[in-house]
Amino acid sequence: MLAFIVASCGSLKLPSPYHVTPSPLVNKGGKVTFTINDTIPPKGFPTKEIVKLEPYLKYEGGTLALKPMMLKGEKAEGEGTVVSAKEGAPLTYTDVFDYKPEMKVSELWMKVTSLKGGKETPIADVKIADGIIVTSSRVGKGEDVAVADHMYEKETIISTNAKLYFDYNKSNLNKGLKLNKDSKKEMDSLKQFIALNWKIKDVTVNAWASPEGELSLNQELSDDRGATAKKFIEKEIKRNSSNKDEYSVNVAAKGADYDGFMNALNASDIADKNKISNVIKSQVNKTEREQQIRNMTVIYKEIEDMLSVLRRAEISVNCYQPKRTDEEIARLSTSSPDSLTVKELLYSATMTEDLNTKLSIYKSAITKNDKCWRAYNNAAAIDIQQGNVDEASQYLEKANAIKAGQGSVENNMGILAAWNKDYEAATKHYDAAAAAGVNVTYNMGVVKMVNGDYDGAEAAFSSKKCDYNLALAQLSKGNTSEATKTLDCAEKSGEVFYLLAVIGARTNNTTMAIDNLKKAIDAVPGYKKEAQTDMEFANLKSNGDFNALVK
Repeated sequence: MLAFIVASCGSLKLPSPYHVTPSPLVNKGGKVTFTINDTIPPKGFPTKEIVKLEPYLKYEGGTLALKPMMLKGEKAEGEGTVVSAKEGAPLTYTDVFDYKPEMKVSELWMKVTSLKGGKETPIADVKIADGIIVTSSRVGKGEDVAVADHMYEKETIISTNAKLYFDYNKSNLNKGLKLNKDSKKEMDSLKQFIALNWKIKDVTVNAWASPEGELSLNQELSDDRGATAKKFIEKEIKRNSSNKDEYSVNVAAKGADYDGFMNALNASDIADKNKISNVIKSQVNKTEREQQIRNMTVIYKEIEDMLSVLRRAEISVNCYQPKRTDEEIARLSTSSPDSLTVKELLYSATMTEDLNTKLSIYKSAITKNDKCWRAYNNAAAIDIQQGNVDEASQYLEKANAIKAGQGSVENNMGILAAWNKDYEAATKHYDAAAAAGVNVTYNMGVVKMVNGDYDGAEAAFSSKKCDYNLALAQLSKGNTSEATKTLDCAEKSGEVFYLLAVIGARTNNTTMAIDNLKKAIDAVPGYKKEAQTDMEFANLKSNGDFNALVK
């Protein structure tokens, strides 16, 4: 180890140069940590000497003083780490400071002062390292935007229901029955629905008997009532619809509707309803239960009224709601967007890959309904992909004002917060999005990256195999070979070429560094100025090709 020597009642031997790790200094998650590891040799520190070592960082516009270190000889009085005159001592120092962008071009210096005899005598003031490498903070804007679901159903089933009522122990249809007359409006609505001529998916018939009859008779009655209802609805469909498509009628004979009776009893105004309920429930078998219900009809007229509405067949006609074809929706979304519903517009945007077309469609949806948060969010998602930050922010503010806390909106707000370097706010938005079911793994990888969690970032980015940010995480972990493989298959861009140039510089592959730096500058001219002060290229400062590129 070389040393400079100061005559001061003996020979003071301190490191020259100092061994600083890392050198250049490196920003990791907004912190810069460095260590000095050296040795004071035997007979290198006078016994009565006190020396103060004061590292500090010099950068344009400021100086940052770091923690001092005191060394003293074996006979010196005062504070400090004792250095044996005979054996010397290790000189180990570690400190960490917060990184600021203006520190990117900086120098680490060491000021050495003798404090012997109460007097401060400058001994040395030397540069010991350069700074600061910031490659790990070059995170790409590759976050996953979240698009709200269009909520459009390609197949919608619309159902309309009506009931047929039957006389006691009868299964033939009596249209003159009071209950059937009372439900005529409901039946007319069903017929009108059939007359729309929509394609019928199927028809369901649930047939019941009242529970006071005998068990075997009740089952037979519900079978027969189901058959009557089936015949009735088939006739009505034939009469009211010109649709010739085939459909099925699914009949379910439910037997006695005991639960329906008990529900009606419990909801009634009968003063003795609890007593009646207990008597019926206490019967040991269904036969005795049926008899008790028959007995109650003699005492309570209301019970007969309850039973009469249970002798029924419930008919449900289920039809496919007519829809435009995908081709029609896609065409109208651009030629006549006002003719589509908001859901159709949002759906149509999923049928094109052109971002400008998508954005135009979402704007049409907003015009159609300016209270649709989904349209605002999805327009913002496109603006984010196109780098239109102000427009995206305005759309997201409106979406959030209409309906706060939506997962896709929170995710997209998180992206903008991250781009604004407010990673605390970004994390809060991503947490809210994740709680709403949005996958924010990749986006949180960006936060992990800038916070110096390179393992976590690599895991988060790993879902995308040929991805710039994945390569950045790999490189930040020191894995240059994997980072190179990832970048080789990534879509080429200025940032990809620049990172390949950095890898070339780190691996002493000058050709790789120069060739890719040229491509980076061709793609993004601003990289010329960036490379001038990037400490990744410190070893190329004397290279003519490098200097020709950056000047």
